[in-house]
Amino acid sequence: MRVLANVIDVLGSRDPRRRLRLVQWLIASLVYLGAAALLVTGVGQGWMNTSALNLWLGFVGAVLAIGYVALRSGWTERFRDPSITVWQLSMGVLAVNWGYLICGPMRTSALFPIMVVFAFGAFTLRWRQIAFLTVLAVSSLVAAVVVRTLYPHWVPAQGDVAPIRVDINNILMLIVVLPALAVIAARLSSLRQKLRDQREALARALSEVERLAISDELTGIANRRSMQAMLERSVALSTRQVMPFSIAILDIDHFKAVNDTLGHAAGDEVLKAFARLSGSQLRDTDALGRWGGEEFLLVMPGGTDGVCRVLERIRESVRAGCLDGRSITFSAGVARHRAEETPDALLARADVALYQAKRTGRDRTVVAD
Repeated sequence: MRVLANVIDVLGSRDPRRRLRLVQWLIASLVYLGAAALLVTGVGQGWMNTSALNLWLGFVGAVLAIGYVALRSGWTERFRDPSITVWQLSMGVLAVNWGYLICGPMRTSALFPIMVVFAFGAFTLRWRQIAFLTVLAVSSLVAAVVVRTLYPHWVPAQGDVAPIRVDINNILMLIVVLPALAVIAARLSSLRQKLRDQREALARALSEVERLAISDELTGIANRRSMQAMLERSVALSTRQVMPFSIAILDIDHFKAVNDTLGHAAGDEVLKAFARLSGSQLRDTDALGRWGGEEFLLVMPGGTDGVCRVLERIRESVRAGCLDGRSITFSAGVARHRAEETPDALLARADVALYQAKRTGRDRTVVAD
C-alpha cells in the first residue's frame, strides 16, 4: 500500500491544487479513452477507417501527453489559469469535430462529448472564453461538414451500417459521456452547497458583528454607542416637540466593595442581574443601556414623574435579586430634556443630580433642578 501511495504521489503530485487539476485531466482522459474504444470497435464493424483513426488517436495522445506534463511539472502555474482550461477545452472541441468528420454514419454520436467540454468550462471560464469556445465549436463543425460535402475524397470511405448499430453506438457513447457529466454535476452541487454554507456563515457573522456593535458584551443590553445614538434621536424629536422625554443615570452603590470582597466574577454577575431585572420593569418604549462600569442610562418618553416611578420598581426588584445574601442598591439622577438642550447638557444635569443622590446618602433618586 505504501508503494502504491508513493506511485500515486509521483503521478498525481502531493500539492492539493495541482492534484485537483490532474484529476480533471484524468476525467477528460477517460472520456477520450472511452471514445477511442468505440472508434476502435468501428474498424471491425466497417464504419471506421484505420488510417483516419490512427491520425485522430495521434492527435488525442499528443494533447493528453502535453497536458499531463505541463500540469504535473507545475509549468502552467505561471499563468492566470494554471489549469490551461481554454487550451484543453479547445483541443477537446477540435477532437470532437474531427471525430464527427471521420465517423461516417456514427458521426452524430461523436458530438456527445461536446457536453463534457462545456460542462468543464462552467467551473472557471469567463463569458468571453465561453463565447470563444462556442464560436470554435460551431465554426469547426461547419468546416467538417463543408469538407465532407465538397471534398468527400478527403474522408476515408465507410460502409453502410444497420440502424440498430447506430442506436447501440449512441447508447455506448452516452455511457462514456454520462459518468463524466455526473462527476462534474456532483462537484458543482458540492460547490453550491459550500457557497450556501459560506453565505449562511457570513450572515451569522454579520449579525453577530451588528449585535456586538450595539450591545454590551457582558450584560447583553444596549452599549454606550447605541444609547448615545438613541439619545441624539430623542433630542431631535423633543426639539421638534414631537415627543418629550427624560433620562436617568443609575449607579450601583458600593460596587467596588463587591469586586474587592467577592471578586470580579461576582461583580460581573451583579451587573448582568441588574441589567436583567431592570429591563423587566420597562415598557417597550423605554430603553436601558450600560453607560460605563457600573453606570446605566435609562431613556423614557414623558416627564420625570414616570421615570421616578419606574426607578422605584427597579429599586425593589434589584434590592434582593442581584446577589444572594447581600442587598444591592443604586443611586439615580433624573433630568427632563429642555427645548434646544444638547445631549451633553442633558447628561450633565442628570450627572449632577446623580452626584447629589450619592452625596446625600445613596440608594435614592434625585431629579435635576
